[in-house]
Amino acid sequence: MLCTLSEDLMAYRTWKDHLCLRVAFCAVAIFACNGTALAECKREVGARCQSAQLINVTWRKADLSGGNFRDANLEGANLEGARLRGADLRGANLKFARLERTDLAEADLDGANLTGANLRNANLSRARLAGAQLPKSFLEGADLSYARLSGTDLTRSNMVGADLQHGDMSGALLDGSVLNYCNLKQANLTGASIQRVRLIGARLNEAVWIDGRVCHSTSVGKCD
Repeated sequence: MLCTLSEDLMAYRTWKDHLCLRVAFCAVAIFACNGTALAECKREVGARCQSAQLINVTWRKADLSGGNFRDANLEGANLEGARLRGADLRGANLKFARLERTDLAEADLDGANLTGANLRNANLSRARLAGAQLPKSFLEGADLSYARLSGTDLTRSNMVGADLQHGDMSGALLDGSVLNYCNLKQANLTGASIQRVRLIGARLNEAVWIDGRVCHSTSVGKCD
């Protein structure tokens, strides 16, 4: 009886040791794979991070120009001051990301989720944001000149002092947003939803209003 118990105990210990080794090996393998993927992404210029899991990653002031981040998960990422000029960010998750002073000029953000993102003083000139989600985002002082914002959700966003001249905001959702002192010169607001929008001091020179009429060249705060 004692021999049987001893043999069983030894067999259990052998199985347990084998299981621990397998778990440890798997953990190392997973870490190595993730580390390799992260290293590939961190090559910076021309980064290829499509569909990568990059939650809370910190790449402040990194040069990621032209990078492929399509469908990547960058929720909570710190990209403050980074260069993402011309990057592919279609469908990317950038919820609550830090993008202050980030260069996103000519970047493709169609369908991206930027809910609650901090884009203060970011450069989004000529960026594509069609159908993107930016509710409750912070865009004070951002450059959105010539940007494509058709169908974009900007509900309750703070856009004080943003440059939106020549921007296409047709069909955009701007309900509850603050656009005080924005430059909306020749912007297209056809069909946009502007309930409870604040436009104090906003320049609307020759902008196309929600009903299709062109605002007077001296329009400030409202479309005359």
